[in-house]
Amino acid sequence: MRFWLLLGFLSTLPAFGDRGEQIYTKHCLSCHGDRGQGVADEYDESLIGTKSIASLAKYIHRTMPEEDEDAVIDQDAYLVAQYIHGAFYSPEAQAKIKPVRKDLLRRTQYQHRRAITDIVQSFRGRPQLGTQNGLRGHYYHKEKMDDRKKELAKRIDPNINFNIESDHGIKDIDPKAHAIFWTGSLVPKESGIYSFRATTPNGVRVFINEMEREKFYGGETHRKTAFIDAWVSSGNQMRSVEASIFLLGGHPIPIYIDFVSYKEKKSSLQIEWKPPHGKWEPIPTRVLFTESAPTAAIISTNFPPDDASLGYERGSSISKAWKESVAKASIEAARQIYTDINVLAKTNSKDKERNKKLKSFCLKFATRAFARPLSPTQKNHYIEDIFDADNDSETATRRSLMLILTSPYFLYPSLNRGDDGKPDDYTVAAHLALSLWDSVPDKELWEAANQKRLGKEAEITNQLSRMMSDYRTKAKTRSFFYHWLNLSEKEDLGKDPKLFPNFDQRMIADLRTSFDLFIENVIWSPSSDYRKLFTENKIYLNKRLANFYSAPTPKEDNFKLLLTPDKKRAGLFTHPYVLTAFSYHKQTSPIHRGVYLSRNILGRFLKPPPNAVEFKDTDFKPDLTMREKVTHLTKDENCMACHSIINPIGFSLENYDATGRFRTHEKNKPIDTVSDYPTPEDSIVKITGPDDLARLAVESPEAHRAFLKHLFHHLIQQPINAYGFEAISSLRKTFVADNFHVRKIIMTMARETIPR
Repeated sequence: MRFWLLLGFLSTLPAFGDRGEQIYTKHCLSCHGDRGQGVADEYDESLIGTKSIASLAKYIHRTMPEEDEDAVIDQDAYLVAQYIHGAFYSPEAQAKIKPVRKDLLRRTQYQHRRAITDIVQSFRGRPQLGTQNGLRGHYYHKEKMDDRKKELAKRIDPNINFNIESDHGIKDIDPKAHAIFWTGSLVPKESGIYSFRATTPNGVRVFINEMEREKFYGGETHRKTAFIDAWVSSGNQMRSVEASIFLLGGHPIPIYIDFVSYKEKKSSLQIEWKPPHGKWEPIPTRVLFTESAPTAAIISTNFPPDDASLGYERGSSISKAWKESVAKASIEAARQIYTDINVLAKTNSKDKERNKKLKSFCLKFATRAFARPLSPTQKNHYIEDIFDADNDSETATRRSLMLILTSPYFLYPSLNRGDDGKPDDYTVAAHLALSLWDSVPDKELWEAANQKRLGKEAEITNQLSRMMSDYRTKAKTRSFFYHWLNLSEKEDLGKDPKLFPNFDQRMIADLRTSFDLFIENVIWSPSSDYRKLFTENKIYLNKRLANFYSAPTPKEDNFKLLLTPDKKRAGLFTHPYVLTAFSYHKQTSPIHRGVYLSRNILGRFLKPPPNAVEFKDTDFKPDLTMREKVTHLTKDENCMACHSIINPIGFSLENYDATGRFRTHEKNKPIDTVSDYPTPEDSIVKITGPDDLARLAVESPEAHRAFLKHLFHHLIQQPINAYGFEAISSLRKTFVADNFHVRKIIMTMARETIPR
């Protein structure tokens, strides 16, 4: 009691000269070093962390130095804590000792692909998809195999699942002579390989983002090269044809489906897809749109993984493999672009001004790739010299495009500066596009830069508000949550089928969709409230998930926000996808759950374990609960330095099994979720379940800072301390003042990091 009263008094006083340093030098320096760097064979871990001065003082009073724990107590403990906190322990002190600088970064592989796609897209026009989901279906009567004489109906179909024997709702359709043509767009949620499958006994051609076109009936556009070509039926026998393609998350692509049944008994068609991390399923209506997007130039060249050693991906590494990928990507892009060059450059093979138009196209392409007008020297190097040296306009165009796409001015966005080397409006436009879209400026940003409007805060705010509603911002925000929660690395979430029957890969894919919908519902709602990530007690379920989690079953097999019977859900902490990801094949893993949630969500500082001890279930008696096993495994004092934080968090979620289902017993024993949890201030609070975790995430400044730090690194891809050690505190102050509005803080981060 004496110490706590003294501590309260001391915390109100100024520093006592160099007394704290003197005590540290006498009792602590021999083990910890003059800057807390550690001493070999004594204590080789650095003294750095996030504890407050008061918390450090309590710890020193209680345990230090190890050989004489009473040597530094009370006032002396506080003075030592005050000294080391300001000298080297705190993040602020570390920032002063080792100033963090902004790195010169290249585009990441994702930014590289996105930028090329958007540059080419700028010559076609940005797709205007509207809000109507589904595909436009055109239903025709057929008199001959190749004719469509009579259009029977036009309607919007939620997806492609047609069967002539079902209640299809098309009047006067001839069961043995009809054709259907669907048009629209598809917006994938994430980047990766997508597989598509057409199942039919009839004839079908599926066109997904093909380059070449020809005019077809009714003024519609038809592709020459089918992505899936099953036009010639096989004796009216049911068959499935598959094909795969790389797609960019958040980038609309056109989809056209041409179906025919002529003089055949059976007529049906189902179009399915298998997204990354997913299973075969009908293409969800929510990713389909009735308006057709222009063709997208998407690069499929493989790149080496980007550096993620700091906990977030960034373009800091330069390797031979990366250079080769850049070269290959430029070749692939030039080939794709030239395939459609007549449309992009508004010319044709008989055009007398073709060479002039191709040169003009390359100049515009370079301007958009470099995100600013070219200097005379650049114009000569990337355009004029190449066209002057080669009489073949096709070769010159390809060479120019390849040189542009391998230029440092494209590869390194931060090189975007004015002639005087200082940032200008074009720098601002490039920064905003990279921060929110991982891309290059669009037409609106470009015009604002041209007109020198981006020096005004009001114009920047207007641009950011507009950009936030873009699919690319939504795709980047979605990927943040997977990185933040370490879910992007979780590939195998399967469980023991004997212990968890019906929990198959399709169930896992549904949980991933449920997680996506949950994030969308919170972040893109009007309030965009960070706190609802942890306080929402409902989850999105379809019929399959509702049955598994014993929830009310939706009437339709769509995802609905439902309350589970346990009524004990707490947002992300208890979402089944998160709980499943941090569980073993047969049972829960309180350690995995505790580590990732305490570090990434609650913002607790955890040192690497002094001795990595592998959990082996076979080492324990079969009647022990998971809590009993983990308690025994981590009882060592060295382990408990961190497990005093980890275990209470993991134990509080033990009411949820390895699939996230609620339970009250394990091994025929009541589950105990209650633990004492040490806060960053070294006070003890009792945690009884996920509601208490949610309260910590909502109220704790450390949790707020952890979220903001992860979000900042994902958006800006620079160390946050490079913007000043007070940057995180300033962001949190703004975050709290804006009622924890996530979209607003994203805009703030993009605005406050504009090069000045």
